Amino acid sequence: MGDIWQQILENFLISDKNRSEYTEDAQGIVNYVMEELKSVDSQFAKAFDGLSLGGSYLDRVKLRTPDEFDLHMKLKFPFPIYPRAYSNGFMYLYAPIGRNSCNIVSWDGYIHTAALQDWLRGAFRKIFKSNLSLKCPSGRSYEVSYTLAGYACAHSLKATCGSRVIEFDLVPAFSFSRSEWPSFNLPVPNNMAPPWSWYAVPQTKKHLNDDRTYLAISPMWEREMMKDKQNLKNVLRLMKALRDAHKPDLPHLSSYMLKTVILHRMDNISWDSNLGSLFIEMWSRLVENLRNRRLPYYLANGHNVFDRMNDQELSKCLATATDLLYKLRNYQNNPGQLRKLFDLN
Repeated sequence: MGDIWQQILENFLISDKNRSEYTEDAQGIVNYVMEELKSVDSQFAKAFDGLSLGGSYLDRVKLRTPDEFDLHMKLKFPFPIYPRAYSNGFMYLYAPIGRNSCNIVSWDGYIHTAALQDWLRGAFRKIFKSNLSLKCPSGRSYEVSYTLAGYACAHSLKATCGSRVIEFDLVPAFSFSRSEWPSFNLPVPNNMAPPWSWYAVPQTKKHLNDDRTYLAISPMWEREMMKDKQNLKNVLRLMKALRDAHKPDLPHLSSYMLKTVILHRMDNISWDSNLGSLFIEMWSRLVENLRNRRLPYYLANGHNVFDRMNDQELSKCLATATDLLYKLRNYQNNPGQLRKLFDLN
């Protein structure tokens, strides 16, 4: 049965031509937007420290069309910023010197996420009084709109060229070294090379009315941990493909949640085993997490990644994922039915 799983997987892989074309245009679009932001906001021009890729594209598990890019807008100010642990992956950013020289640092010395996002929102709106028009080096012309204004976490852009659409989620991020990791435990080997940075990104902690909280993330650490594990990424691709085929019935089940299921098991699984068996095993682990209504954040075990769902969404995801698990197990010898599960003709 290994062949049918590989055949299903091949329907979702990105061609080299598509990857190259979309990546080239995406780089041109986002670089143009960053230059425009620098031209209208002197503080952004001084603080902007480059872009860092995240999400499925960084992990190389994006499916079919490389048309969505998760990017971190790295910010670096001319004063020290100290991460102060709050709990379970969340922290405050303290910059006592900055309150005298920067309007995003509040009177208490903390960088409040509301002040940070208000500032960035203002800069974006200066350049997006109307849609931006630009021509990429490829010759394709795009209309770029500002679609989400950082009220959750990301500032989102949508670039359109005929039927081609590229979307960007730009998340403000503060970069820190490994030695600055807050006091909670870190499940990453000390000998990881190179010693990638980690980021603090704005995120509200559930049931906490405090706009000072940031979440610790490290896409590069996670990527390194997943390297050289044979079928691991193919299993994640299949999980994402099945999720996409049933997205309305799996509300807010994000790619990062699927990845987290695998991260917790990656050192206890023989990833050179049969692809179909591994996939069904990991989907069963997802069902187990949904049933327990808990998916610990890999970098800070006390934080529940499912906190981003409400009870109704969790219940719906559990019912759908359980039904799909039953069908996966029963259709293992029925290629036609398996293809239908993935919405393939």
